[in-house]
Amino acid sequence: MKKVLTILMAVLFTNVAMAQVNIGFKAGYNSATVKSSDTEITEDGKALAGLNLGTVVNVKLKGNLSFQTGLSFGTKGVAVAHDGHADNFKFTAADIPLNLVLNTKNGLFLGTGLNLGYNLSGKLDAEDADENYSFEFGKGNDFFRSDFGLNFLVGYQTKSGIFFSGNSLVGLKDLKPGPETWKNNLFSISLGYMLKSSK
Repeated sequence: MKKVLTILMAVLFTNVAMAQVNIGFKAGYNSATVKSSDTEITEDGKALAGLNLGTVVNVKLKGNLSFQTGLSFGTKGVAVAHDGHADNFKFTAADIPLNLVLNTKNGLFLGTGLNLGYNLSGKLDAEDADENYSFEFGKGNDFFRSDFGLNFLVGYQTKSGIFFSGNSLVGLKDLKPGPETWKNNLFSISLGYMLKSSK
């Protein structure tokens, strides 16, 4: 399996080196939710607002297809509204999308692919400061750091390189070591700019 992955990565990077590559930057708004078996979240969980900031690398393949990746940082988690206030379970996460994108001649694009995530930090931000605490990560603790999911992407790019996109991330990995399940989901909208092609 490792040999197969090594070969696939080698082929990918060889194609990238020979292909037309565009690099861009983006920033935007995150609306984060959680799919969980915890009744407190299923009954009282609300979307948690946050921001995202990152880079985009677009590698032209054949025809209208491209491979799109990058690195972004943003907020994930959930707000739990109860007793007249909300407790926010917040993660600061890094994400690497691996998307196959279809680009149309009029600037519209849509794509889908895998997402590799990593929770850099996390905390409970409660209205009562005495309840606040930072998450501990790893087996036997609050959450796992590594994450995995599916991306669904749609957007529009102008000829000048300015683009607007919407992305839905569906978490596939259970981040809770205990009996309760926890999968981070995310909807984000971003505004960005693609630099001129390197070729």
